[in-house]
Amino acid sequence: MSNIIESATVDDIALYLQREEGLDARHAHEAAEQVVAGFHDMMAKGIIKGWYFNEQSHLELLPSDNALKIIANQK
Repeated sequence: MSNIIESATVDDIALYLQREEGLDARHAHEAAEQVVAGFHDMMAKGIIKGWYFNEQSHLELLPSDNALKIIANQK
């Protein structure tokens, strides 16, 4: 799974937000665009490699190798 990058689109995330947060379509799409912009920012900073929906239909982040090392060193 380490090669997943941006597998959930803005439209996918908007539908998720409509379902989980009860947002209307317009607000869900606006929120999804903000979420994806945040994900791109985290990718640019080397925090994550991507995002995806897991088997339970929850949005998950794929941490970068550097982030995993930091997490492991804090345990």
